[in-house]
Amino acid sequence: MIVFWRLVLAYYICAVLFYNKHFFAWRNKHPHAASWGQGLVFMAIAMGLCWPYLQMKWPLAEVLPIPGYVSVILATLFYMVANRLFVCRTGQQHGYTWTFLAHDFLVILFLFLCSPLHMLAQTGLFMAEVWTLCIVGVLVVTKMFSVFIYMVELDIYERESLTIDESFVTMLMRLIFFLILLLPGWRWLVWFGIWVWACLVARKNRLMDLSPFALWFSILGSSAVGFLVRCAWYQLL
Repeated sequence: MIVFWRLVLAYYICAVLFYNKHFFAWRNKHPHAASWGQGLVFMAIAMGLCWPYLQMKWPLAEVLPIPGYVSVILATLFYMVANRLFVCRTGQQHGYTWTFLAHDFLVILFLFLCSPLHMLAQTGLFMAEVWTLCIVGVLVVTKMFSVFIYMVELDIYERESLTIDESFVTMLMRLIFFLILLLPGWRWLVWFGIWVWACLVARKNRLMDLSPFALWFSILGSSAVGFLVRCAWYQLL
């Protein structure tokens, strides 16, 4: 599954680059240029990460054997279409949250179908490259969780955009949870408990202004991602 996770990494790198209010404002004024810009950046990153495997046959959905670079082009086109179709709009119940989830699910599903899945049957490893998983995990628990929490709170509270300080503090909090799960042995349990206690105290004393959902999703979500990467790091799966 080396190819799959490298494609996912390319997708999340693009998410970090383009998930911001400045790009969205520019996209609303220039939708075609934004769509092509996102697509070309994704294709360039995906091609670069998957360069050693582009000449291999990647059976699309295990049916149509095509070269890897063709699969990347198809994935880019799907990514561009998804970006145009799944645009967050007001007036829909939980519209921001469901739009975000549907977009991510469908794009990652298509990347999975584009990947050479026969390699999984040969190696039996779903989480093959630890370095790729670590970077994906860091991007997910920092940027992507920030966007998801903001979308949920936008639907519930109609909150304003995150400030730079708030975004940095919450991303750092989740990153520490993620890194604690990578500690060897059982010492991570001690530091995990200490960090949970510290976050609860910080929120109680208003050092971190987090909603209950943001706090507990950050703790549980970051820990879940960290545990999965830990399993790959120490070859537990």
